[in-house]
Amino acid sequence: MHTVIYVMRHIDIGGHIDIPYKKVGITGAGNATLSSRLQQISNTKSPIKAQYVAAWEHQDARAVETALHMLLEDSRIEGEWFLDKDDTLVERMQPIMELIGANELVIEESDDEYTRSILKRESEEREKTDHILLAEIANLLDMPLRSSSRIAGPTFFSDGKQLTYYVNARKSGKHHLSIGRSKAVFGEIRDFLESRGYDVEQGKKGGARVLGISKNMIAEVINSIEAEFEPEPA
Repeated sequence: MHTVIYVMRHIDIGGHIDIPYKKVGITGAGNATLSSRLQQISNTKSPIKAQYVAAWEHQDARAVETALHMLLEDSRIEGEWFLDKDDTLVERMQPIMELIGANELVIEESDDEYTRSILKRESEEREKTDHILLAEIANLLDMPLRSSSRIAGPTFFSDGKQLTYYVNARKSGKHHLSIGRSKAVFGEIRDFLESRGYDVEQGKKGGARVLGISKNMIAEVINSIEAEFEPEPA
């Protein structure tokens, strides 16, 4: 019985090409079946290797797969493979899988040294890109804020407003900004930012999020909050 929905990609272990496609498919139960499915797809003599990037368990995996394929139809390339140029497919699927009660599976790390090598190189490149983005946004701020480049991405700390700004960098240049420690004032921040033309949603932890904005807009949001936002006294 098919109970696992997975997202797979191909990687060039030589590091020469970026493959922007993801496969959304289904297989049997548990990580053991995931591993055997991976072995079926990957040719050990090929420089192109298959790698799982996400997987969920659901009792009606086939129906979920069919619905996801219909949702992604505009980006279908061939069969179960879809274009994911901005590398956002898994992120977009997460709230859907949570809504239907799918159980997220932990993806086992690859024991292939070539795959580990390319993943390490990707991680190092992402860290480098995050450092550059951190500096670019910092240069656009009207007032300097403490900052760091964490695993989650560039982060700015506001001691004056008691807020934390987390930047989730995207390849497309349309980044996500999450405002930490803002749960208690979510309604006020939402109204404040929406009055300035920004679409605001509430994240899992209750804080405000602004999605799909450029680095310049991130700086504008932070500058506006730091200069003008004043929550109502408790």
